[in-house]
Amino acid sequence: MDLILSDKTNSGMTMRMFLFFVLISIVPATYNTLSGQRFQSIEAAEDTLSAVLASLNLATGDSSRDLLNQTFSDVLLETLKISASDSYPFESLKTLVKITSPDHRFRIFHWSLISGEGKHKYYGFIKLLDHSPPSVYPLVDLSDSLPAPDTALLDNMHWLGALYYKVISGETDKGEKIYTLLGWAGRNSTFTQKIIEVLFFDEQEKPHFGVKIFPDYKQGNMTRVIFRFAASTTMSIKYEKQVIASKKKWNAKKKEFAYTLDEALMIVCDRMVPLDPQLEGQYQFYIPSGDIYDGFAFERNCWRFISGIDPRNKK
Repeated sequence: MDLILSDKTNSGMTMRMFLFFVLISIVPATYNTLSGQRFQSIEAAEDTLSAVLASLNLATGDSSRDLLNQTFSDVLLETLKISASDSYPFESLKTLVKITSPDHRFRIFHWSLISGEGKHKYYGFIKLLDHSPPSVYPLVDLSDSLPAPDTALLDNMHWLGALYYKVISGETDKGEKIYTLLGWAGRNSTFTQKIIEVLFFDEQEKPHFGVKIFPDYKQGNMTRVIFRFAASTTMSIKYEKQVIASKKKWNAKKKEFAYTLDEALMIVCDRMVPLDPQLEGQYQFYIPSGDIYDGFAFERNCWRFISGIDPRNKK
């Protein structure tokens, strides 16, 4: 609940003091956010995180939510320093999205916060697994200030915020390990995004985002693929084995097209189009075409764009 204060000069300080006492009441004695005391167990850490998250979900007003969110982030960082967090499920934290790479090299913990104006902000950490001491990198969402997000080369401190639901392992033509991430990124009340992101680690194992491996898509210089569309609709992007009718030839005798079918793991997605051609570029009016799908197949160390495929799931 927000406080209504008559003294505007001291309102910010009074709010912080109020929330401090709220936090003291919900954070167990096993952890103190001011002293940096460590948890006695991973279960105690989860209990603390769950209590802070419950208060965050009930809070109203951006200032109180921001303070509680910062506390959740601080407590989560300390939690990730516990080795058991490498594989711990954190089942009680429903709004904390956890995803692990197929090779178990890293795990991403991330979540979003919606402002009173309906804008989404993203927060998170990347933890490298089986590291001693623990290696944890914060993810700092700078989505609102990136001048050219489709072609930008980013790192964890300059992140295009999103919630990832799929990690795909691969390699560049130089043999460097890369990870393709499929993610959702709500922006505001009018339009949202889905993203095909690329993550890699440098020689010091620091995370970076964005690689030019989409040579056939648009101008060929994209470091990631961003689909923008109306917030009121949905878009499907899946990575799965497909029987793809990617080539067709006219059969004059049967008076129909004969398709060449190939089986492959692909990223298959709806084609998003404006409601009217005159609305080109106004993404709040983009919706799925309904009958046209595009895809990306990983060939020769790149994501090759395939326009107008006919995906058929293998039964």
